[in-house]
Order: sequence, then C-alpha cells, then structure tokens
Amino acid sequence: MLLSPLVACTTTELPTPYRSEVGLTGSGPAAVAPEATLRPGQPGITYELYVRSFQDSDADGIGDLEGVRQRLDHLDSLGVRTLWLMPIFPAFGPAGYDATDFGTITPEYGTEDDLVALLEEAHAMGIRVLLDVPLNHVHRSHRWFTAAESGDVAAQAHFRYAPAAEGEGWYPSQAGGAYFAWFGADMPDLDWHHADTRDTMLASLHHWLDLGVDGFRFDAVLMLDEGDEMELGSAESHELLGELLVELRAGHPDRFFLAEASEWETERALGWLDRPDAPGCDAVLDFPRLDALVEAGNGHGVEDLVELVREQVEAGGAVGMGAFTGSHDLTRLPARVPDPGARRALRVLQYLLPGSPVLYYGDELDLPDASTAAGQDYAMRAPMPWSDASQAGFTDGTPWFTPDPAFAEGVNVEAQAADPDSMLSLTRALAALRAERGLDSASTLPMTSGDAALFQFERTGPAGTVRVEVNLGASPSGGLPAWGFRVQ
Repeated sequence: MLLSPLVACTTTELPTPYRSEVGLTGSGPAAVAPEATLRPGQPGITYELYVRSFQDSDADGIGDLEGVRQRLDHLDSLGVRTLWLMPIFPAFGPAGYDATDFGTITPEYGTEDDLVALLEEAHAMGIRVLLDVPLNHVHRSHRWFTAAESGDVAAQAHFRYAPAAEGEGWYPSQAGGAYFAWFGADMPDLDWHHADTRDTMLASLHHWLDLGVDGFRFDAVLMLDEGDEMELGSAESHELLGELLVELRAGHPDRFFLAEASEWETERALGWLDRPDAPGCDAVLDFPRLDALVEAGNGHGVEDLVELVREQVEAGGAVGMGAFTGSHDLTRLPARVPDPGARRALRVLQYLLPGSPVLYYGDELDLPDASTAAGQDYAMRAPMPWSDASQAGFTDGTPWFTPDPAFAEGVNVEAQAADPDSMLSLTRALAALRAERGLDSASTLPMTSGDAALFQFERTGPAGTVRVEVNLGASPSGGLPAWGFRVQ
C-alpha cells in the first residue's frame, strides 16, 4: 500500500529551551507533521537503520523487522518521512552488502508478512520505506557464481570473465581465466548487459515493489559498469542505471529512488538526479556537503560550505541532495568532529540548509563509535541504545553485538528524551521547525558576514521566512558564543 499524500498524526513534546532557540512559534506540544508540499520525488527527513542492530523482538539477540515496526513511533517523533533499511536479503556478511539472493528476506529478520506489517504501519504514519539494494555485485557463494566457477559457461555470462587478468580488480578463476570484482575477490561484479542477469534482477525488484515497498536505495551506482577505461561514474554506469529506472517506473511510477553515488564534486553528484533529458534517481547522497560540513565543524571556515550550497541552489538540484554526516561505512561523527558544540552546530545546518537531512540510526543521540566492536563488527554498527535497562533495551536475549557500556550512563533514547539540552531534543525541535515552516519547499538565500566562521542564510517557504545564524568557530562571533546558533 502506498500513501499519497503522506499523512502523519503524532505529536511530540519538545523541551522549552529548544522551542525558542530554534524559533518555534507555537505553544504547547509541537506537531512533527508531514510537509504539506512534499512531492513524490522529495525524500523529507530520511533515516538509515541497520535492522540487525535496531530492535530485537523475539529475544534471539538479533534485530528484526518486527522490532523496527515496534519502534516506528521514535522515527515519527523525529519527523522521518523516508525510512531506509540496510539490506534485508540473505547474505554472507551481517551487513548484507554481499547478497546471495535478492528475492527473499534473511530468516533472522523475519518474513514477508513481517515486512508487510511494517509497511502498513509506516504508511499509516506517512513514512515511506526503501530497501537497500547492492546492484553491483553478489557474494561468491551466490548460486550463479558457484556454477560459473565450476565451469558452467551459461552461469559465467552473469559476470565479467576474461581469458586472463586485465589489471586491477581481476582475480584468477577456478574455471580458468579471470573474473572482475571491484570490491575484492569475494564479491564478483554482475554483468548488467547480460539479458538474463538484467531480467532476473528486475523480477526481484518488481516483486518488492508489488509487495508495497516504496522504492530503493541503490548502492555503489558508480561501479555498475566502469567501461573500458575503468572509470567510476562512467557514462555506461549512468546509462545502465537510467535504463533500470525507466523499467521500474514503467510498472511503478510513484516510487522513490535514492542513489549512493560517492561523487565528491557537486556537478558530478547532481548528474545522478532525474532530469528531462536523462533518467536518474529522485535523490542522491550528498558527499560534497559531507566533506564541507566536517571541514567546517573542525574549525576550517565556512567558505567552502557557503559556495557549495550556492552552487547546488543555482543548479536547481539542492532539493534532491541528501545531507548526511554518518552512515554504516563511516566512523561516527564524534570520531571525526571532536567538539560536541561543533556537532550541534552541524546538526542545525544539516536540518535547515536546503536538501533533505539523512540520519544514520543513533545520530539523533550523538552516538559515538562503540568501544565493544573488537571481534564483533564495525564500531558504528552497534545496537541502538534505547534505555539503561539490560542490554540497552535492544534485546531480552544475548545480543549479537555487545552494546557500548555508555548506554547505562545516559547515552540512550529514554534519558535524552528527558533532557532538554540533549542532541535528541535538539534534533526533534529542528524536525518540528522544518514541518512548521515548510522548509522542504523553501527557497534559500545563502549569505556570509565576512567572518570566516559565521554562516548566515534565509529560507523562505509557505509559512514565512526563517533566518539562521550559525557560528562555526571556537570563539564568539556575530553575537553568538563558540559553536552557537540563532534561528528566527
């Protein structure tokens, strides 16, 4: 089931200090309502979560789809309109980016009925749900590749084989010759030019859309086809993704597609967005802004960030840029921006500049990397800390990944919800402001004061103008304290 327009009804109590600090005008509870002007191609506030680490519902120590469903109220309190689930397909590794089957759900996470229940409740809250699809490759234990390595010529056609290794990325084949694998020998690249590869993969994608999934986050689109020159983000990759999107939209014209295109230049990043002369995705993760935000948060000035925002606005692509500061691939922000005041200032910019904020689960808590990661998984993939109860409220069993001990010292949702000065309280207040002022459809006028640390800009939307001032420096500036901000 798809909802159009998106509708939400949850209200959230916001702490008094942040009501005035971020410029909320109403009194009493603030509704984190959907943006009335949110178009099908706009993501709104987006939330990436690792199902395995979010909430366990059956005490087996592993997060699951039912656990996500049980925590949807938390996402609604953050104003989330797009939920991005990391891969839920059977895979060799826990994160799921080395899939072995795109047509089913890994049993640890539940069943299709569990997914449908999640979709129905999310849609009732006005939240669309995206599945993460690693299009570029499969794991070497995928049935196609095991057959290919046994000498099955028909199976080899699903991959890029050559009589001999042709340079970097090529690995010796047990069947003779070599195969190509951009991400290492265990993850052979699919050949999307092969008709059966294309048809089989499309059938799996259509299956999920038929079930009610609202779209996909496509992983590593730069590597779909590197061409003869081994170029990331090649014309061949653009063409393949465009053809795929045309096919998917033909049967499901109202669905949403987000690209992970790790382009570090704005013009190249914008090139993955949909436009009249070339099909593309509805939104793209904003790697250029990630870089500029982190640099500004480490006290290196705001000039690059101001210029980047101006460039995106003038190109007409800012609305499709997903502004993120963390992900399953990155150490968490406290490891990259050490000053907690700077991280709060960055959250204001992430939410109030044009584009759509993308939170990685735990970002709303300013969660650090887990100290318990050794021998378990990457430190940014630890269980979500919900409370100071046993195992952080994540599970009633033995967790697959031991939660960081900080959950017992106030680094959890329950504690931060009661703290008016917490990052969670700030994030909820900013989400309410976006909704109250209609910032998803607001125009932008970036400005600077001449001070290298002070960023001033205005957003004008259906509910009026919001003026934002952020001091991204360790000294007072513009009447603001170090790392201070003012929103009017």
